[in-house]
Amino acid sequence: MRRSVSPLRRLPQVLLVVAASVAALAPPGDAAAFLWPNVPEQIARALTSGDVSERRLAATRVGELAPETAIALIQKGMSDPDVEVRLHLAGAAVRFRMPRAGDLVIEWLGEGDARLRLAACDVIRAAPTDRSVVALGRVLGDPDPHVRLAAAAAMGAAGLPDAVSPLLGHLDDTAPEVRAEVARALGRIGDARAVVPLIGKVQDSVPEVRRATSRALGELGDPRAISALILALQDASQDVRVEAVTALGRLRSDEATSAIADLVATSPGAAGAFAGARPADSSASSNDVREAALRALGRIGSDAAVKVLLAALAKDDPAAPRSAVRDALVSAGKAVIPALIAALAAAPPGNTAAGAALVLGELKAREGLPALVRGMQRGVVPLRHGLRALGALGDPAALPSVLELLGDADPSVRREAIRAATALLDPARPDGRAVDPARALLVDPATPPDEKLALTELLGRTGSPRAQAVLLPLAKARSAPLRLAVIEALGAARAAGKLGAAVDAALLEALDDESADVRLRAAISLSRVAGPGSARALLQRLTVAAEQDRGALGIALSGALSRAGDGTGATAANAAKDPSDPDLVRDVAAAVASAPDAARDALLEGLGRMPGQAAGAALARMAATAPIDDRRKIAEALAGHPEAAAALRKLAGDPDPGVRASAIWSLGAVGAADALPLLPPLLRDPDAAVAGNAAGAIGRIAGRAGLPARASAALCGALSDARPYVRANALAGLTVARARCDGAAPRDLLARDPAEAVRLAAADHLAQGGAEPDRRALARCASEDRNATVAARCASPAAPPSGAEDVVVFVVPFDAGRGDSARDAPVPRAPFALVRADGLMRLGVADRRGELFERGAPRGPLRLAVPAPLVK
Repeated sequence: MRRSVSPLRRLPQVLLVVAASVAALAPPGDAAAFLWPNVPEQIARALTSGDVSERRLAATRVGELAPETAIALIQKGMSDPDVEVRLHLAGAAVRFRMPRAGDLVIEWLGEGDARLRLAACDVIRAAPTDRSVVALGRVLGDPDPHVRLAAAAAMGAAGLPDAVSPLLGHLDDTAPEVRAEVARALGRIGDARAVVPLIGKVQDSVPEVRRATSRALGELGDPRAISALILALQDASQDVRVEAVTALGRLRSDEATSAIADLVATSPGAAGAFAGARPADSSASSNDVREAALRALGRIGSDAAVKVLLAALAKDDPAAPRSAVRDALVSAGKAVIPALIAALAAAPPGNTAAGAALVLGELKAREGLPALVRGMQRGVVPLRHGLRALGALGDPAALPSVLELLGDADPSVRREAIRAATALLDPARPDGRAVDPARALLVDPATPPDEKLALTELLGRTGSPRAQAVLLPLAKARSAPLRLAVIEALGAARAAGKLGAAVDAALLEALDDESADVRLRAAISLSRVAGPGSARALLQRLTVAAEQDRGALGIALSGALSRAGDGTGATAANAAKDPSDPDLVRDVAAAVASAPDAARDALLEGLGRMPGQAAGAALARMAATAPIDDRRKIAEALAGHPEAAAALRKLAGDPDPGVRASAIWSLGAVGAADALPLLPPLLRDPDAAVAGNAAGAIGRIAGRAGLPARASAALCGALSDARPYVRANALAGLTVARARCDGAAPRDLLARDPAEAVRLAAADHLAQGGAEPDRRALARCASEDRNATVAARCASPAAPPSGAEDVVVFVVPFDAGRGDSARDAPVPRAPFALVRADGLMRLGVADRRGELFERGAPRGPLRLAVPAPLVK
């Protein structure tokens, strides 16, 4: 199922607004086609009918059944005398990834009907066994070239060394498509016996065969192929040249650097009548060849390769957000830093110096800071590009050099200086150095409005009380954009004493503004900085507020309650043991009983965010008698209370799947190793959200406890689950736990699983391992996967997230057909699949406000995928 998901917009700190496909917002429950209980029996009976039309119809419906039932029927029906029945069942076997299905179709390889032979190859490719892959060898001589091609593809996908000899015997197949597929298969298998025979095919008469051969030689990684690949750089086909230079990059062949340099030096379009010209037999352009050459030099990373890349910076555009030359230098890693610093110390052309500075910034090379600043002072590095590099560098030591340019006469330099200073500041580490220059520009009437907005954000990022004193009088500014920016900046860091109280008062007053945007922005800021004293005022407002104001008040209250742990209302001795304010806990719990639905979820969430055992105990007591919606929210809220793990264990057995899913996810956040035995049986729960969350919980607990073997024992078997999100979370759980499975299952999933989520999780898992077969699998995926997102992940695996933050997510419908929001409000009780930066997916149902709270989400991108009930 192809889906469209809108971009995500991150609002400050604890609020994330997310849009999901309208189709995803069906009511909770299984959205798959409903089947009456007797339908499986009817299909089973029809498959044994003497009427062939009835058997054919039944075979088309097997895919609607539950995996366990369907697999049993497929196994029985594979010997049906009717070809159409068998073909339908073969398709179902592929869809369900039926274990050992390849053995069931070996006899089909000798059938007279070519459709059966093709179907057998497809089944073996999806579910290979040693015996079925070996049997494919005789099909390589099939009279039908389509069958030969399918057989070669299946043998390559299986990756068994036993397939090498039969494949080598058909490198000279009369059909060029088959020759190309045989070459690809040999590259996938990775056996060194194929190197010399493949070298002989680099000069094949057909470009596609030469292209496949070049790629295969790169995958094999044998230096004996270098000379042949250098020769292929002169091929008439641009496609072949791209593959040849890419292969040389994989081989990290420094002896090929000079030949590759010629491709870089060739100006785009030199091979044709215009820039980027494509020969008739090529899909690649001359630009593609040059970019592939740059990437190859980056992978080689030798002194000679770096020298060529530095020279290429002279023709590069430093104003472009990305560049192939800079990306290549970044991919070469830390080894290029000395050469970049040396380039800045000389007097290179402006583009070269700017590019070198930007690469230092992208590499976070703090040792390059002095050279970068001197280059800017000498006029070697253009100021706006140097500032951009300093912002990317992330070193607070660069701030003084940036602040000097805040008042530059050039508007582009000023704006870049503001952006760089903002990037270098972190409100968690107060830094008042930027306050005075920023304040002076903010109050200057000559400062353009857009710069004033950026300066307001900069002041908020300082985290300095002096900055908040500057911003506070502007909280009632006449300019609506400036007022919104000030309110947001006031929420960047908590001020102490009277200043903090004044900030809280200003934000509380903004909650009464007639503008919904102002009220929402004030609520967000209060959720981040409001002190414990404001929690009671917000609680009182929430219980009497009009319907349209409860959403903003709920956001503010739950954040304020998360800081209501200073012991106020408790004795000093008790506060040391339990930081809860028992009086406030009691008041919030009492308010739940009489509050309307929208307010109840905010109150329960607030209790979950309150520190201390009293809040956890209150939630656990309510769970015993609460209605379903409350139990679902309580299960989510208990993720903030490890001492209430016993309540989560009980909720994990709740009759409602939404409650079970939330409880299991929360148990993954707070459970200790003794919770692990509870979770493996839940991998078989009929609800995909419950089973998927169980996989994620096993990985999280095993990772914290340092028990990778326990994760492997529970999750490796789940890689064959028929439900995509269970497979995906099993892979992500293994990654989080730093656990591995025996065999090639993750590589098989990356190569053949139809679900994007599974292939993405497999890419992350294999990138963590770093073994040679895993690297080869990722390289194949990067060049062959038809999904651009998956291919990009394989080419550049995501860096492990660093740090965590609490986030609130609202599920807002998105119309994929129109490409915009279908509604302007979150959808209550909407099923969701939240993909975190660590690859784990949280599955479940949103609360009565269309919201969910994710405690301790890894810092990084969050997105909504299609909910589990709608994924097949």
